[in-house]
Amino acid sequence: MTATLSTLLLSSVLLAAALGGPWLLRRAAPALAMIPRVAAIVVTLSALLWIAALVALGPLVAWMSSGPAWLPKQAAEVCSRCLSAASPFGESAMTLGIPAIVPLALPALGVLAVLVGLAREVVLLRRSQAAFGSELRAASDSITLLGSSARVTRGAALQAFSLPQQHGGIVLSRGTLAALSPGELSAVLAHEQAHLDQRHHLIMAILNGTTRYFRWIPFVHAVRESVPHYLEIAADQAAKQATGTTALASALLKLGEPMSPVLREVAPGGAGTGTGAEADAAGLRVSGSRLPEHAVLHAAGSERIRHLIGAPRPPASAALAAAAGAYAFMLAAVIAAVNLPYLFAVLSGC
Repeated sequence: MTATLSTLLLSSVLLAAALGGPWLLRRAAPALAMIPRVAAIVVTLSALLWIAALVALGPLVAWMSSGPAWLPKQAAEVCSRCLSAASPFGESAMTLGIPAIVPLALPALGVLAVLVGLAREVVLLRRSQAAFGSELRAASDSITLLGSSARVTRGAALQAFSLPQQHGGIVLSRGTLAALSPGELSAVLAHEQAHLDQRHHLIMAILNGTTRYFRWIPFVHAVRESVPHYLEIAADQAAKQATGTTALASALLKLGEPMSPVLREVAPGGAGTGTGAEADAAGLRVSGSRLPEHAVLHAAGSERIRHLIGAPRPPASAALAAAAGAYAFMLAAVIAAVNLPYLFAVLSGC
């Protein structure tokens, strides 16, 4: 196989995944929901592998370039030897009229985009969570409920969500305490504690940061949309093991009622209230400070009850989930096949 054919094949595979990936994720979701923690990690990695495979096109195209003409003569000779030593194809059937340094810069740009996106995400979250945490501490009381530490807001709206421990941890409202039975409350606390113990906020920060500048790609967008659902189901599973299905399902129904105001009635006079859908769309606000939607993981969600009761999954779902895993493995193999020859060439002195 020539470098030209390999480039065309990889480009086709990436394009197919970019456009068809959302469909595959939707169809595989019932099977993936059976192993939600693994699914969240694997699906996140699949998005990162797609990005890595995209930038791997650069080193692949470099094997077809006409040479690093932009470099000084001595450096150009070294680069040319490294390209020749790295190429597993020998002479390509096609030679592009661009300097090799141009496609070789693509991995650097890709890594830079990932790192800058991650840095921006960290800064955004720290600022918004710090501001929100300050408002939350002023508008809530710290208490111990059924052996768990929590903050209780003073509103009647149904609220049950979690933030990273240093910014508030488990947050409930007085309305939630009044609405839930002791068993339901225990289930909600177990759900939110699972978010904290399993570091779900960190997973969301990594996913949203590293894919920030690639979120316009349909497949990456679908991954960013699906991972929070798997994290919620993972927390449901932990709560189910701790308290049983009945209590958790009953709590989810109460917290997930369509017209229940949730999440945003936190700071007196500054936050307002809204339905769950409105809160999800707008993000969480306290006195004008917006908290990104993915920074909050909450218990509401009656649609997840079917996962609790073990609803049967479509027969094709498991096969499609396996296909998604095989695709991720294939991308990893392609990335290694492109980049390892360069690494070996540099380590051997070309």
